[in-house]
Amino acid sequence: MIPSREGFFSGRRVAVIGAARTGTAVARTLVPLGAKVVVYDGKPIPESTAAEITGAGARVVSGNDTHPDIGKADILIPSPGVWKTHPALTAAFNAGIPIWSEIEVAYRLSRAPIVAVTGTNGKTTTTALIGALLEDSGIDVRIGGNIAPGRPLIEIAACAPEDSVLVAEVSSFQLEWIDTFCPKVGVLTNISPDHLDRHGTLAEYAFAKTAMFRNQTVTDHAVVNADNDLSLKAGQTSRGTLWRFSARRSVPLGAFLRSDDLVLRDRNGDHAVIDARKIRMVGSHNRENAMAAVVAAKIMGGNPDNFVHTLTRFPGVPHRMEWVASANGVDFINNSMCTNPEAFARSIEACGRPVVLIAGGRNKGLSFDGSRDVIARWCRAVVTIGEHGPVLAQLARQADVPTVVEAGELEPDVAVAVDAAKPGDVVLLAPGCASMDQFKDFMERGERFKDAVRNLAEGAGK
Repeated sequence: MIPSREGFFSGRRVAVIGAARTGTAVARTLVPLGAKVVVYDGKPIPESTAAEITGAGARVVSGNDTHPDIGKADILIPSPGVWKTHPALTAAFNAGIPIWSEIEVAYRLSRAPIVAVTGTNGKTTTTALIGALLEDSGIDVRIGGNIAPGRPLIEIAACAPEDSVLVAEVSSFQLEWIDTFCPKVGVLTNISPDHLDRHGTLAEYAFAKTAMFRNQTVTDHAVVNADNDLSLKAGQTSRGTLWRFSARRSVPLGAFLRSDDLVLRDRNGDHAVIDARKIRMVGSHNRENAMAAVVAAKIMGGNPDNFVHTLTRFPGVPHRMEWVASANGVDFINNSMCTNPEAFARSIEACGRPVVLIAGGRNKGLSFDGSRDVIARWCRAVVTIGEHGPVLAQLARQADVPTVVEAGELEPDVAVAVDAAKPGDVVLLAPGCASMDQFKDFMERGERFKDAVRNLAEGAGK
């Protein structure tokens, strides 16, 4: 936390690139603190968004995010979707203008400690579960950050009291531009190849994730996945206390599975928190999420005696292995947030029974070759959508999947999947790819899937 938080921004010229979530949040937060905020966007800014920003007292420049006035700013705040190679960022960097992500500004404003959660997969579920565990322990907790839907961290940080706890999902894009950002607890769920279209290499992607621990001191905490080498290596860069979680072995400090028990090990000994089979969320990946959340909640003052209540009731979050409906003995599960090969394979395995898979979308420069054996073992049929659909269809054929259909569009895919499914099967939307080739975002894709399932289920019931 930074002294003289509010006064720091008074009179400062703040340029924001990107008028959506970040632009509006920065305007609403910093203008009342005396900052002179201008929001730039390379695309035309929708009237409603422009009205919201100007209504907050900021200016907008629509259709031009390389405006020369950006070079006159005291601080430049890029939205997460702005790549490091953007000309305005390059010019600002060369001119010595501080470039801060929104979470850096949030940290400078916050009076409350921050629990930051990042990772390739599981970060949204873990963030929400930490919040639920703390809330059930009677702690004033505020959840935000990159979690969708949710509020940007800057908005909750600016008004959170000192005795509250902020739990924030943070992305590699946000961590690219931090300076002093230092979470009291940093949670890293795992690292596997993702966003290589932007970061270029796995090493660069992992480096961005590791930045979360860069400023930690001996009074802070790093919580990392001991079963994931890149995660463990990242956590070891922290100067704080290292906590591990593992589904495979006991750990010196943290959480692990002993037979079927989720065990929390702290400096006072071992505590059996819950029979892991009773955790409401399904899948081995959610046991890992639960372990990470339990450790973080314990560090921040949560009562382990209350954790079993939360873990047996917490349903997960939308679009992450979300049960939608059952019809004619077939379960329909929406995992639209699955946008990389690791999540793709694990979500198929999590079903534990024959799967009719709907997959595809816009690939992020990632290989799915490592998923062939999982597809061969579990998939009765594969129905593909989007730009990467033909590649995934070919992979399914190589895996000798009996039925492979390249439908292209989501709603026809659901109808084809229903025809291919048998009682006891799961129809699983696990795209493995980004959504932007056909949808606004993963949430729209998931909602469209749910609507199609419900329409078909209602029709079957008539």
